[in-house]
Amino acid sequence: MRMFAKFLGYNLTVMFSEFANKIYSLIAKIPFDALVWAVWGSYAAIFLICFALTLKSKRIKCVSKRPFLCLTNAYTAVNLALFLLKCELAQTVLISALFWVIGYILYGALCAASCDSRKIKRVESPALAAALPQAAMPTQPKIAHPEVHAAKNSVRLEHAVSVTDKLLSKNLGKSDRQELEKLKNTLAVLQIKGSLSPAESDILNENFNTLLKLMAKYNV
Repeated sequence: MRMFAKFLGYNLTVMFSEFANKIYSLIAKIPFDALVWAVWGSYAAIFLICFALTLKSKRIKCVSKRPFLCLTNAYTAVNLALFLLKCELAQTVLISALFWVIGYILYGALCAASCDSRKIKRVESPALAAALPQAAMPTQPKIAHPEVHAAKNSVRLEHAVSVTDKLLSKNLGKSDRQELEKLKNTLAVLQIKGSLSPAESDILNENFNTLLKLMAKYNV
């Protein structure tokens, strides 16, 4: 078994060496200037495409740009191997280092044009959030209090109904549409009633929380 393993390892080494020599011979036949332009040009084209998509697409704007950083490191290694074909080691290292620094600057430009995913918050309507301050608050112990003022409820319900109509105009899933239609009926009943009891106010706040989740899901 040991002899067979040594024989197999020797054959694999020879095969890999021959394959590497063939690749080197093929690359060496290509004009050096053409190789340089191919490497640098393809890298520049990838950057321009990524930058243009980042500026135009909100979805791509918020996608991590780390893959481009990995691509920059890979291109730096290719650049190093390429210039070793024609240049001395010191010149090759210097050119590759400059290429790497420029690549990191371009990566920084992509990050600057992107949004920070850590700062992306749940999409909410500012008007609705201002009108519904209790919806995002944690549940507090129930305290006996008089009925909520009808005018205040009217404003809150009008916002909720308008947002519900916007959501129903979207391409919703079946379960979400059924839930919204049920929610709209509940809001209509509460809107007709006007003054709400504490228990009905809690039901209203639960409906607001459901609305906020659906707004975030469908970017309303």
